Amino acid sequence: MLSKRSVSIAAAAALTAGVAATATATSASAEDSMCQTTTGSKDFYDGPSASATYDKTFHNSVVVPKGLYSAGYIPQGLAYWNNWNGTSEDVLLISAYKDDAAAIWGVVLNGSRRGQSLGHMNIPKTHAGGIAIVGGYVYVSGGTTYKGNKVDVLYWSASKVRKALAGPNGGTVAPNGYQNLAGAGSFLGKGGGAGTTLWTGTHDENKHSSMWQYKPSSTGKLTYTGKKRWVPAKTQGMTVVGDKYVFATSLGRNDRSNVWVRPSSYTGDITDGTSFCMRAPSMIEGLAYGNSDGNKHVWAIYESGANTYANAWDKPRNIVKHIHWAGGSALAGLYGQGD
Repeated sequence: MLSKRSVSIAAAAALTAGVAATATATSASAEDSMCQTTTGSKDFYDGPSASATYDKTFHNSVVVPKGLYSAGYIPQGLAYWNNWNGTSEDVLLISAYKDDAAAIWGVVLNGSRRGQSLGHMNIPKTHAGGIAIVGGYVYVSGGTTYKGNKVDVLYWSASKVRKALAGPNGGTVAPNGYQNLAGAGSFLGKGGGAGTTLWTGTHDENKHSSMWQYKPSSTGKLTYTGKKRWVPAKTQGMTVVGDKYVFATSLGRNDRSNVWVRPSSYTGDITDGTSFCMRAPSMIEGLAYGNSDGNKHVWAIYESGANTYANAWDKPRNIVKHIHWAGGSALAGLYGQGD
């Protein structure tokens, strides 16, 4: 996921594992016209309604940890961690960055500690554009230079992250490993089914791009599976709900974001007939999907609540400090409805 302060990012991607990352994408000139635009009369977040469909589908969840904002961080990626510490407690992990640092933050989703912050784990400086928990490892993407190498993703064992979040927040925690990915790791999302894979893709401001599927080894190293799919322009995050891909797209603090739903069986480019799209509040970032206390939800995080934007003279259209949630079935079921 890319900062709204960033300049335009080139669409060309790196070659990884012998896989050509470049794709010939069609123009996204009709991108906005493909999304539901009818606004609602009552919303549950700051600023004007993004769309009536969003306002009926999504709801407030827990608040982004105040310490994240007060320390100057900007939230980016989102990941769901079921029973993270063996006590049936579920958490959301948030990857975040600021000018001189990056960190993984945690917030409790259920039980007596619901809404409480777990603090954070300091990580090597990166944009922290995506986060995913797969195969016993926590992955953070976003591009960085580590030990003199330009890399797209860093990863830690889940036990190392658990220990850091459960204890006092100290120095920077070194990753178990790092590597490059096709698409440069602009965003990450956990794969569907058994959740043994992850998706990583390219954020392109102007045209549809691609995402690639990877599978972790027992050491955490990721290997390309050979599976590649299209993503909308301006993709900031994605997740998988059953047989549907869900994408979050945004660009700029004054424009509405979009949430897309598309069958995972489709391999061709994204069109109005092969997807559903609705407007969302400005500056959406990561998505996560999981089953917490029997409730299958999709969670969405926004960077507009960060002090960098919320306290600026040019404030975002919507300042969103809560994480939002939607029922997984309800969201996936929007596919097939008219835009």
